[in-house]
Amino acid sequence: MYDAIHGSGRGVTDDLLEAAGATVVRRRCTRDPTFGGVAPEPGPETLAGLPDAVAEHDADLGIANDGDADRISICTPERGVVNGHLLFAGVFEALLTDGNANGAAIRTVSTTFLVDRIAEAHGVPVHEVPVGFKWIAQGMAMHDGLFGGEESGGYTVRDHIGEKDGVLLALLAAAATAVEQFDERLDGIFETHGDVYASKRSVDCPDELKGQVVEDLSSSIPDRVDGLEVTETVTLDGFKLLLSDGSWILVRPSGTEPKLRVYAESPEEERINRLLDAGADILEPLVARHRQA
Repeated sequence: MYDAIHGSGRGVTDDLLEAAGATVVRRRCTRDPTFGGVAPEPGPETLAGLPDAVAEHDADLGIANDGDADRISICTPERGVVNGHLLFAGVFEALLTDGNANGAAIRTVSTTFLVDRIAEAHGVPVHEVPVGFKWIAQGMAMHDGLFGGEESGGYTVRDHIGEKDGVLLALLAAAATAVEQFDERLDGIFETHGDVYASKRSVDCPDELKGQVVEDLSSSIPDRVDGLEVTETVTLDGFKLLLSDGSWILVRPSGTEPKLRVYAESPEEERINRLLDAGADILEPLVARHRQA
């Protein structure tokens, strides 16, 4: 099942999947400059109908590109729309195992540590970079990376262009699924490396206040978050607080919107919202203070 959201992937991604041997059912693959009245973002809201379409056609995998087809989301029969963390983990694992490839992963500071566990099991390194694909491209070139990407759905692979490409990743995701159903692949990854849960939240902040808020963050980092000790603070891009159980939160300014971002990951699903709350509780008083100044 391929969903173009009426974007530029229509007639490209779907045709390439067919040429590679897939049977493709097309969804929203007609030309529409309004993208059907929705933002052409391959996220859960825009793709709300894709899980039902996958089920209706008994498809092995749903694939969607954003408007200019440089990003990708996938939808599996069991999980529905899969977040970008798990897409990274699944494709990276497939390259290392099915493809017998070898090489580093390049991931942004906001992307799952599950990638690190997979890499460690295969004896390959991981290089963490700031958010933004230019840093991923730089890391791929510097470290001869095998696979690079970010949780927002942009990825690239060795010997390809130094930019994200949702068309190539559609082929890689389909190839991985042809070897092993993507749900089963993820089940195996979790069984081997442990469960992870991740989410993010935004806090409104005018662009002109972001610098001041970030500057103040260094003196506002707590010793504990949700009862867990902060074991390390990474300042590669914003402030990433590593916690004693393997959880983490990241607070950083958005580069595209008047917002601050809070990201969280934990092996315990019920902890995620508490971690996001904790991150917001750090940021909101700082934003309010500077609004009043």
